[in-house]
Amino acid sequence: MNKPLMNSLPVADRVFGFQVPDVLAIVGALYDRWMQRTNLADLDDRMLRDMGISRADVERELSKPFWRLS
Repeated sequence: MNKPLMNSLPVADRVFGFQVPDVLAIVGALYDRWMQRTNLADLDDRMLRDMGISRADVERELSKPFWRLS
């Protein structure tokens, strides 16, 4: 019988019950989301119009906390 990987990892390789690579993936995803919203804020009105997005849509997206997806 194989032991679950989580139990076989040393404590230093786990953070709050998650494996370190999982935590790094989550942090990376949150950073990507923040960067996408930052880049969206930098677009001018012509670019937004080309994409079918209004400035109000951008402001609504920017008002969300970085961890919130939708």
